Order: sequence, then structure tokens, then C-alpha cells
Amino acid sequence: MKPLLVSACLLGIPCRWHGRKIRPSRQLQRYLDALPECEVVSVCPETLAGFPIPRPAVKRKNGRVYQTCAEKANRKNVTGEDVTEQFLAGAKATLEIAQSKGCTTAVLCAWSPSCDKNGVTGKILTANGIEVVNVF
Repeated sequence: MKPLLVSACLLGIPCRWHGRKIRPSRQLQRYLDALPECEVVSVCPETLAGFPIPRPAVKRKNGRVYQTCAEKANRKNVTGEDVTEQFLAGAKATLEIAQSKGCTTAVLCAWSPSCDKNGVTGKILTANGIEVVNVF
């Protein structure tokens, strides 16, 4: 069985910032259907970093991650505590899990400040030779 790192929220696990369960990703299901011999390794970099569920919304700005407000329309105007170091800790913990399990590919949540290909975890995984596929 080939191990495949997967964002826990895409599997329907209620670990997103708002704490609500979302339906499992159809894109992920199609990806998994094409790889019947894979072993899913579920991770949430943000909970690995010690963030609670629910937690404040965050945004990326100039290479950093900041807490912001829950109201999407106002997020561009609200910048709170810098939580970049915690995001880096979660990304490093995710990398350790991926490497220990032998994952060469990660299917991560698009648009996440952590998991997206351009997010903190996405970049660290890519820099360490793990292919990152974004789905939503």
C-alpha cells in the first residue's frame, strides 16, 4: 500500500478553523478512486501546531500568517496576532509524519493558509520533495 498524506478536513473531520464538519471532498474521492492501492495518512497541520477547534480565522500577508476576523468581507482590513511560528511548527510536524510514513504525495486543501500549495505546509512539503496536489 502506497501512503498518501491527506488534509483531515477533506475527509470530513471537523478540524477547520470554524469547527464545523464539511462534507468529504468529491475531488479527493475521485483522486482516491484512481489510487485504490493507497493508504490514507490523515493530518491537520493546524491542530498539530496546537491550535484549538474552533480557532480564530487567519490570513496570509507578505509571507506571514495573522489572525483575523470571522467576517470574510472584513478580513482584508483586520490583522491580529502573528501566528506564523505556530504554522511553521505544524508544517514541520506534518513533514515528519509524511517522511516517517514514506509519503511522496500529499493531497491538501486548496486556499488554506496552511495546506494550499502556497501555504506554509504546502511549501515545506514541496521543498522536501513531496508532491502537493490541491483539492477542495
